[in-house]
Amino acid sequence: MKQNFCKFQKPIALVLVSLFVSSCGRDIPSVDNLNKAVDTLAISASDISADMYGSCIRATKFFGTPGSPTILSERQPEEKFCDDNYQQISSEVGNANQVLIDYVNVLVLLAKGESEKGKPISFDESYKNLGDSLTNLKFSSSRAAEPQAVFKPEDVQAGVAIAKFLTNIFTKEKRRSKLKQAVLCTDSDIQAYVKGKGAVEGQPEPGGLIAIANKVYVNGLLVEEEISIRTYFSEYIVVFEDELKKNPLEFMALEEKYNNAMDLVRNRKQNAQTYTEILRNLASLHADIKEEFAKDGDVPLTGEKFDKYCHDILKSSETKAVDKGQSQEIKPETMRRVQVIIAKHMKVIEPLLQKIER
Repeated sequence: MKQNFCKFQKPIALVLVSLFVSSCGRDIPSVDNLNKAVDTLAISASDISADMYGSCIRATKFFGTPGSPTILSERQPEEKFCDDNYQQISSEVGNANQVLIDYVNVLVLLAKGESEKGKPISFDESYKNLGDSLTNLKFSSSRAAEPQAVFKPEDVQAGVAIAKFLTNIFTKEKRRSKLKQAVLCTDSDIQAYVKGKGAVEGQPEPGGLIAIANKVYVNGLLVEEEISIRTYFSEYIVVFEDELKKNPLEFMALEEKYNNAMDLVRNRKQNAQTYTEILRNLASLHADIKEEFAKDGDVPLTGEKFDKYCHDILKSSETKAVDKGQSQEIKPETMRRVQVIIAKHMKVIEPLLQKIER
């Protein structure tokens, strides 16, 4: 999927902070000196999706019989398996994460009331490809394992709904008064896309971006990489036991290589777990903001009236006419309470950002 939907690279947490600060025209302490953290989290998100392929390839370096003259040819089928499967998965999961980032960046534009400059952008075909690619994307833990769908149907549906919102918002006049509508109407899809439909707090996420990161990457590829490392070095010691006994320095060098390989896996696993915890908190932040907006009581939250209220930003648009649909200004007192909510969540998110940075 070839796209550069919004040329923003700020990650979700800090963009949300910027969003609501700009809506009020005032600052809060939690946004000070966070530029470096923005860059760090953006890079980390990209690294995690890219390392789905990287982990698969690293595991092939520890495949085969140590000392065998055919070890390189033994690794070729495993390397091809990574190329045929996880190169695409890394790319598509990266695109799936980008949809979420693009969504929040659009909220920034809404909050600022900015119009798109230059040539109009159409996302229709790109997002159609997104749905198709995520639906058809499958993974296998090994060449012998049955392929499984990476994204559940409900994950794809939520992602496509967010994509339609992005498509529609760029074919219409973007106004700050659309911010409230955007948060209220997209929250259920945001929750499903991040955590999976039917997620229960305190229990493992059944789907969404978090479950994919955990199932495919943390508990899948990284575990397989770890097993490959342990198996290879154990076999190496058995095969070359006599030589290693005669040369303790060689054994120490072997130990160092083993420790370095294992440390890399552990660090990758910890970073991914931290990143999913950040996503979990971001979904909670979005839900809390939605609940705060809902307290104004001027919008029906269920039923036919709610569907009609959300129709213009969630349904496919046939025209690029200026939007004359629903909009509500956000009360200043509501915005002040939203700032308190953001500050509360950022107290949890900021240490996680620092943990990734280290």
